[in-house]
Amino acid sequence: MNEKNFAELDANFKSRTIGNCELEFRDGFAAPFALEGFPYIDSEGRRSRLPLDVARMCDKEGVFPMSMQGAGEAIRFRTNSPVIGVRAGFNEIWNGSNRGGSDGFDLYTGTGTESKFRGNRIIPVGADNFGGLWELSADGEFTDCTLWFPYHCATSAIAIGTVPGSTVEPPRPHRITKPVVFYGSSITNSGSAGRPGMVYPVILARMLDFHLINMGFGGSCRGELCIADTIAKLDIAALVMEFDHNAPTPEFLAERHEPFFRRYREQRPGVPVLMMSKCDFVPNEESKRRREIIMRTWMNAVNSGDRKVEFLDGETLFAGPFREDCTQDNCHPNDLGAMLMAVRIADRLKHML
Repeated sequence: MNEKNFAELDANFKSRTIGNCELEFRDGFAAPFALEGFPYIDSEGRRSRLPLDVARMCDKEGVFPMSMQGAGEAIRFRTNSPVIGVRAGFNEIWNGSNRGGSDGFDLYTGTGTESKFRGNRIIPVGADNFGGLWELSADGEFTDCTLWFPYHCATSAIAIGTVPGSTVEPPRPHRITKPVVFYGSSITNSGSAGRPGMVYPVILARMLDFHLINMGFGGSCRGELCIADTIAKLDIAALVMEFDHNAPTPEFLAERHEPFFRRYREQRPGVPVLMMSKCDFVPNEESKRRREIIMRTWMNAVNSGDRKVEFLDGETLFAGPFREDCTQDNCHPNDLGAMLMAVRIADRLKHML
């Protein structure tokens, strides 16, 4: 981090305190902190989920700015500090309706299925920077920390503060050593989750303990081959395809779905791929046609000898007595819907990793 540039974001960044806590700040984008979810950085230092030159090639203009928003972005580390503080500046602040998710940071402590939510801190309305504080263990033991970023904000600089004299170490390795990529719509990007830790791919990343790369783009998952090529360049443990919603018609989906999968598969024949139909299934002819198109991609692959591809029927994701309560708007999963999705996807995905 360039300390001068960081301090210039706001005079408050010059302070070494948050509240009544005096803290020692380190650049959150540098070692020993581990940044996850943003595998790309351009010549101007812009971090992104998708290479920005590829984002400009996509059908929808919104992919470019969304590529720099924080869906799935996380910083992991270990510390024996009893308190941690976070200061951040932004290139974009969303001020969305679900502000705990679109404009909030979540801290989890522990690893994998043992990780516990420790609190959500929200960027104040109208602010262009952020300062938040979390209390950890006071016994001097090391705590594993994961800070999930606001899913709709573009964070330009971040500093992690610890009590002077405390130690910060790199995080423990994930149980799954390679990342898992999720490609999909706004449902994959964030849905209507109340905070960053409740987006369904993030829940899965905690449940199965892997490095998440979230390539969900609201209204803009169109199955461009340049994205298939980009994902194929990554060394990953699995690809999850939630490509259905943003195809404007079943015909468009048929034109794009199988070619996208085949383009990826030609370059990565051994990587497990899980493809899903939409979670908010309704029993009308269009929904059935869409599901049949995705199933045809799967069946064609299986019939050609592919043993690394599976299909998950989206109609089953909200199955149960609370199906109608799983979305905010009959489409985007709320926290209940995201949790049910994660549980059902995990049952399938854990056997593929």
